[in-house]
Amino acid sequence: MTTYLESHALTFAAAIAWLVMLSRISGSARTPQSTVAWLLGFAFMPLLAIPLYFAVGSRKFPRRAKGPSLDVRPARPGHSFELLDNGESAYTRLLGLVRGAKRTIDLTMFILGEDATGRAFVDALAERARHGVQVRLILDAVGCAHTFRRAARALAAGGGEVRAFMPLRHSPLRGRTNLRSHRKLAIVDGEYVFAGGMNLANEYMGPALPPEATPRWRDVAAVVVGPAVADAMDLFESDWSFCGGSKRLRLAPVAPMGEMPPGEAVVQFVPSGPDMLNDTMYDLLLTWIFKARERIAIVTPYYVPDETLQHALVLSARRGVTTEIVVPARSNHTVADLARRRLLRELRSNRVGVHYYGKGMVHAKAMVVDDAFAYVGSPNFDMRSLFLNYEDAVCLYSPGAISRVRAFVDGLISECGAAPQIPERRVVEQIALLLAPEL
Repeated sequence: MTTYLESHALTFAAAIAWLVMLSRISGSARTPQSTVAWLLGFAFMPLLAIPLYFAVGSRKFPRRAKGPSLDVRPARPGHSFELLDNGESAYTRLLGLVRGAKRTIDLTMFILGEDATGRAFVDALAERARHGVQVRLILDAVGCAHTFRRAARALAAGGGEVRAFMPLRHSPLRGRTNLRSHRKLAIVDGEYVFAGGMNLANEYMGPALPPEATPRWRDVAAVVVGPAVADAMDLFESDWSFCGGSKRLRLAPVAPMGEMPPGEAVVQFVPSGPDMLNDTMYDLLLTWIFKARERIAIVTPYYVPDETLQHALVLSARRGVTTEIVVPARSNHTVADLARRRLLRELRSNRVGVHYYGKGMVHAKAMVVDDAFAYVGSPNFDMRSLFLNYEDAVCLYSPGAISRVRAFVDGLISECGAAPQIPERRVVEQIALLLAPEL
């Protein structure tokens, strides 16, 4: 009788949990692929899927999303914009900004490498902290799992502060484990913003490599001076508070370092993530795809959009807009490569130019639409970046700045080769596509 009662209670509890999960899934704003994947898991593997959902199933935090510092501010003129189109120039520029900081350094990263590049930045941050600069560093708890403690010790010794974003020990039963901070953002003295796709690790940036070394990943970043810096500062303050840090009083501006005089670039700093009421980057990309009249050019390391974005690109090509995408011939994520196959075949069959970069990994995230819009930032053109991750992007609305991003994209296209011959494996590809939104 005891065994029967225990079995009955377990079955009843599982049924209740299944109904609760079903209700939450059906009532949440998810992509169809994500919804189907969870429902299949609940149907065929409930003992695995139900606890997994509690660990990684949440997508939005509307209470935080209503905070006043998490709005998307409008584009404004009066910016200087500098494009850094390789890892060597980005390393030199960012390290120079850090070493030249007079009062404050606020930096958030998804990956801090356990290598020469990572150590160089930790040492530079610690040195500035020892000389009285207020240094605050946010590291994603998953991306920096192996380097967090060393960075924390080094900065604490000089008076700097390090916070972990979404520590796993604090969120396993709150559905937050799968929501990572993919932002790459540095703000120096409240005057300079460094943003883009590069993490602080050798494969992304570093000093010049010897000729015989494996080439660094192709990536892009930007340095901005102007009104949008205040928007980036507000975003960092929000993240810092979320990580348990105390808010810093707004400091009076200091004289810039002198390398970048005031400019006329029209810039908008756009955050995206679970702390926003809407999916801001997704909405922005979809809007500009439909607004395009002549050309759309996209660079992304992982191409796994939802069906709406996919169809928008198909429609843009059908209505005569030159539509092009640059992806690595082979990325560093096998599941993402499998998931993109059917999507890229569909694009090619609808006259979208798919360019495969075969000289190594492309990790850049950029887009250009006509002469009207461009962006560089941290979001990939995939469902994880657009619906789950905390991201940020520098959006551009003036011809001079847009032309620099276009030149970078066109340079990559000129180096691309023919499409690789890949056999179709439809079942495997479809499974990968179902899993991709949550991986």
